[in-house]
Amino acid sequence: MTTGIPSALIALLEDEPTPQESFPWIRQPWLEQMHDRPEVLAILGQLPDRVDRQTIREAAMSELTSGRVLSAFVPAMVWGWGTTSGRGALRTRWILTETVDRSVPPASLPVLPSVSDRLEDAVQSARQAGAEEAYRLLNNEGAIKHFGRSYFTKWLYFVSAQESPDDPKAAPILDDKIAGWLANEASVLLDKKTASYAKYLDLLACWGQPYGRSRVQVEKAIFKLATGRG
Repeated sequence: MTTGIPSALIALLEDEPTPQESFPWIRQPWLEQMHDRPEVLAILGQLPDRVDRQTIREAAMSELTSGRVLSAFVPAMVWGWGTTSGRGALRTRWILTETVDRSVPPASLPVLPSVSDRLEDAVQSARQAGAEEAYRLLNNEGAIKHFGRSYFTKWLYFVSAQESPDDPKAAPILDDKIAGWLANEASVLLDKKTASYAKYLDLLACWGQPYGRSRVQVEKAIFKLATGRG
């Protein structure tokens, strides 16, 4: 059913799908914030100077296969924060330490094992129970301080895109830019509850089906329209 699909999105879905573009990132802030995690420093040192979904997906899959959750997580956040590396590295350290007092340099605080455990629980949930249940977990009993929808859906994406960047089983990202575009261009209002993410999953599947597109491919097309980046 194509009713309700904005015309600009139809035009992108009718075109041949293309990978998202790579972008440069600044390594040093991440090295500074992850100074006490040698396995994370190792993977940060291996990442190229420009990253894209496929690069990070391969890194995350490899690290998870080797049982290294944090060194899969941090590259996902490198990609998620884009070119704002300093702020991204700081806020990622906030997540890993569940910082309470933001005036305290988070690099001086220990990474909490309970955070790593909850990130691992989300991996298992995404792969075994699916995107909606993994979202429910991180949005409720598995919630991590400072780790909101825009970023925990990025984590869910990278851990569930097991076959390819456009894996039909992958959890699509839902960040504020995508939610804003859907509200403005399609009158689709999504709050941060799990029911809204379930609605989003159904919407992407419905919009993608006539064009043979996965939910992630529709998500990427919306992001391109919302930001001008693709």
